[in-house]
Amino acid sequence: MNLMSRYTIPRRIFLITVALLVVYLSHQPSLKPPLELFPHQDKLFHMLEFGGLGLALVFNSDLFGKKTQRIRMISAGVIWALLDELHQSFVPGRDCSLQDVFADIAGLLIAVMLFSYMCTKVGRRVSSPQIP
Repeated sequence: MNLMSRYTIPRRIFLITVALLVVYLSHQPSLKPPLELFPHQDKLFHMLEFGGLGLALVFNSDLFGKKTQRIRMISAGVIWALLDELHQSFVPGRDCSLQDVFADIAGLLIAVMLFSYMCTKVGRRVSSPQIP
């Protein structure tokens, strides 16, 4: 049995959980960091949040076919980021910000490219071990 197919349900649960966590955090009327360490620190949190979504998308890459897989994962994440900001515009105390969308997309891009590259490297090593 393939390792990816063996863990299909936990991978799907992880993706749904991360996506719902994004929605939950967006629905909070005010999210302020407990300690302001530097200006625009919230952008780092946006990148981390959507980096987690990127990781979940990579773990569920089988949902996106073989061709143009990364483009489809990134497109799904960008759509989620846009919907997230649109949702925030309806939450009292929150607003819709283009800078937040850019931070979301940056975190998503970094995560998808990094984790898909890492999975490709690990997959090659597992499927075709190097003979000395």
